[in-house]
Amino acid sequence: MLELQLTSGESENFFHLTVTGQLESGYFPMGPDGSGLFCRYDIVAGPDWELVSGLRSAVTQSARTESDYRTVVFNMPIEFTMKSTNPYGWPQIVFSLYGANMWNVETNRGYARVHCPLSGGGGGGESVASSERTIRAPLFIPKYSNMCSAAMSWLSGVNPEMRDPKILTDGSKHKGLACETYGELVVRLQAITRGSTRMALDWGQTGVDERF
Repeated sequence: MLELQLTSGESENFFHLTVTGQLESGYFPMGPDGSGLFCRYDIVAGPDWELVSGLRSAVTQSARTESDYRTVVFNMPIEFTMKSTNPYGWPQIVFSLYGANMWNVETNRGYARVHCPLSGGGGGGESVASSERTIRAPLFIPKYSNMCSAAMSWLSGVNPEMRDPKILTDGSKHKGLACETYGELVVRLQAITRGSTRMALDWGQTGVDERF
């Protein structure tokens, strides 16, 4: 069990969330659209959340399909700890997938996002609770609404790319975005909270759908 050491004065003002796990693989029913795939992840949270340890963003190694042409294995570890005064802006992870097209040009191959799991239960003097989930996050690719731009994208093999993929965590900022899905990322995450019971926070989680 991972132990968090609280400094003087923090026990009543903050609760901590530790997330561990990994980006296991990408699954593509018709095979991946591209080669030499790699993925970047970014952690996005509300204004009251502070990163205590771990990386806010990281990039996987380049991966290719093996015996199963539909699966690309990444096995990218994810581990970070954050603290906050309230659960507003609960952390999300945004994934950006890239790969080479037929012209060997690196281009966007899709985006996905997941919410970090809510801890179920709690109690005890240490007020520690944990929860583990396997999440299958749909991958989607933005599409041009202009027919001419869409035709040029098809001919060049270069997909439209978001300037800031983090806007995916805010529904008001990507309203009306045209896109299509063609696969999914398999992510396994375990969340451990500490100090939430002392702050009278009850997640009320008896069961969570593993598909977001």
